[in-house]
Amino acid sequence: MIKNCINCNKIFDDYLDLYKTCPECREKESNLLRQVKDYLWDYPGTTEAKLRELFGVSHQQVTKWLREERLEITPDSSIKLTCVRCGSMILKGKYCADCARRVGEELNELKRELSPRAERESKQVYSMVIDKDMAPGGKMHFLQNKSRFHQNREEHGRDVSLTNGEHGNGSKEKNNTGKK
Repeated sequence: MIKNCINCNKIFDDYLDLYKTCPECREKESNLLRQVKDYLWDYPGTTEAKLRELFGVSHQQVTKWLREERLEITPDSSIKLTCVRCGSMILKGKYCADCARRVGEELNELKRELSPRAERESKQVYSMVIDKDMAPGGKMHFLQNKSRFHQNREEHGRDVSLTNGEHGNGSKEKNNTGKK
């Protein structure tokens, strides 16, 4: 996808639609962030005003780095960052610990709700059976769904399925541990 950089208005290719800035501006931002981090390492508790004075960093840029978890506020900082969900004070990111947990739980619940339906729609169940009455020459064949297998099983009155460790006569062979 061809885009214009939001910083310099230069045209650039963004094949995966991941960026708003061109590679040169991203490189400049990365270098600036490195300088800011190095300064903060040497002088923890520096104010946002001091960062603006020394590096020309805007409040929006500092907030962006905090939300992206590229910077972290110290507990005694004058910079205030709030959870986007509940409004409580946080040191980095978008969510407080409680909201992050809740959002994660909600996403997992959505995955659980959606995945069984998707699995049913995308997966076909096959059963391998031996049935002399249904297959020519009593050879193995596959049934596309279990309900058809169970219907045939009820009609013929015997278990014809082969599962791990079973024989067609319903007996089970012993496994390596000697247990049934």
